[in-house]
Amino acid sequence: MKDRIIISVSTISGTRHFNISALFKRNAIIGLWLLLFGLIITAGVIDYLLRTVDHTRIQRKELAVQANTLKDEIANLQHSKQQLAQELGQKKDEMLQVINRVGEIELALGLEQQYPQNLENRLDTASVNSTARQAMLQLVPNGSPLDFRRRTSRFGARQHPIIGKQQHHKGVDLSAKRGTAIYAPADGVVDVVRTSKSGYGNLLKIRHAFGFSSLYAHLDEFKVKSGTFVHKGQLIAMSGNTGLSTAPHLHYEIHFLDRALNPQSFMDWDATNFDLVFEQERSIKWDSLVSMLQTKASNQLQLLSVKDAQLTAISD
Repeated sequence: MKDRIIISVSTISGTRHFNISALFKRNAIIGLWLLLFGLIITAGVIDYLLRTVDHTRIQRKELAVQANTLKDEIANLQHSKQQLAQELGQKKDEMLQVINRVGEIELALGLEQQYPQNLENRLDTASVNSTARQAMLQLVPNGSPLDFRRRTSRFGARQHPIIGKQQHHKGVDLSAKRGTAIYAPADGVVDVVRTSKSGYGNLLKIRHAFGFSSLYAHLDEFKVKSGTFVHKGQLIAMSGNTGLSTAPHLHYEIHFLDRALNPQSFMDWDATNFDLVFEQERSIKWDSLVSMLQTKASNQLQLLSVKDAQLTAISD
């Protein structure tokens, strides 16, 4: 009777007795513990799943916010892309204009590309040649020294209007009113300022670079003194009728190494017809002068590039 448990159940119909053995009791207890353990595990799993769902919902909200942010960033990037595309198009147009302009400059400078060059090299070449040309036009006499009515006498052989003898006329005579302004045709230094009532009359001479000089005769008034450095376009004198002269005019001469040249070649010379004087005055070794100026211009361009690179490095 030790290992048995008797359970009595009474009803109106009578009493019934149930015998439960100890083994069954132990199994029942074990079953209850297993059921309880299962319920605990199930509750833990449910709690974990609920927490996971909540965390997932939070992540979904965060992802939604990030998605909206990314959409805005994408929209901004697309807008920036459109702006960059427009700017790139404008830059391409500007670059084409620059290339066309460089081509025009090369054509004007008479530069021929013997082999393909990038734009930077072409710009450097054009810059060097342009600088050399500017230097020549600044340092060698060119253009007319005054506004004149007409040319009354050419360079070369002629019959002197007063003496009546056949002589070599070393310059050109330019008819102009007395007191007409005369300007320096290039940079230089005033070599001679001389007053006289005979021959050339009041005379002024300027020594320019590279062996060139210019002479002005029959002047009425001087505006500079001997030894004065003058620049191209500076007022130097006023035209007159002094010396051996029949009417107010300017007698104008150009010399190279003290040899008289035809001033008309230099008066017609400017940036638009740069090769003109080379063709008309072939006795001068222009090639060596142009080469020297180009070398100086190239060296100057390299120095400027080095300075720009140094300044950029300092600023960075």
